[in-house]
Amino acid sequence: MKIYSYAKINLVIEILAKLENGYHDLRGIYQNIDLSDEITINESDKDSVMMDAGLVPQEDNIVYTAIKNFKSTYSLKDSFQVVITKNIPFSSGLGGGSSNASSVIMAINNMLKLNIPVEELSLFSSKLGSDLPFFFKGGTCFVEGLGEKVNKLNNLRNQFVYLYNPNIDIKNKTQEMFRSIEPVDYTDGNLTEKIKEKIQENEYLKSEDYYNCFQNKAFKKFPKLIKKYKEMTEKFGNCFLTGAGMTLVSISNQNLSSSDFQRYSTIDRGFDIDN
Repeated sequence: MKIYSYAKINLVIEILAKLENGYHDLRGIYQNIDLSDEITINESDKDSVMMDAGLVPQEDNIVYTAIKNFKSTYSLKDSFQVVITKNIPFSSGLGGGSSNASSVIMAINNMLKLNIPVEELSLFSSKLGSDLPFFFKGGTCFVEGLGEKVNKLNNLRNQFVYLYNPNIDIKNKTQEMFRSIEPVDYTDGNLTEKIKEKIQENEYLKSEDYYNCFQNKAFKKFPKLIKKYKEMTEKFGNCFLTGAGMTLVSISNQNLSSSDFQRYSTIDRGFDIDN
């Protein structure tokens, strides 16, 4: 079985508060783009995850963890060999690992004809990571809570998405970026509501609509990003950080030529599975 596992960008991501359990109350708008990893999954005599011809350290891989937890939760005896050809950059804020894990869960559900409802799969996946539930609905979604509350919105009008990935490798990046957030960085969710209303009215978004609570933290940590941010803003009319960084994103309804930035398009789903 072959899977195309799509990347995501965050049009808005806000943190409303830090909860007593140490997690954060999130609100945002997530959007899939047609940058994808290609995954092949087959039944096997043992579970394994290969990535670009190399065996992945299992304890560090969210796909392997997802398979093991899924088998344990649903008392499955089957084993699987997963081979991932990576196109989504690692640790980039584009959700590659989460997209891979959620699509593999869905593929196993299809392969074994388990008929587990998507809502149940989404809830299961929320225990593995805050981004995973989004990919089960995909496209353009309003996300809140710990990432487990996902509501489909109107599909964003056909847009071209331009990316700049600085290939900055940060150990435990997401945890570090969340740790950098202070109460002064909290917002009330209105930024998300504003862009949500525009999307539902099929309006084009403006530069001031995009927001990422991690952006200033990223610029402070990596000042070189600021130059590229200004360059992209001048060329495309907007620029913003996605996820916890460090990829910069610009969106345009025009197909602008650019050799400096990768160009993709918005799409309406989190993955495609070829049976």
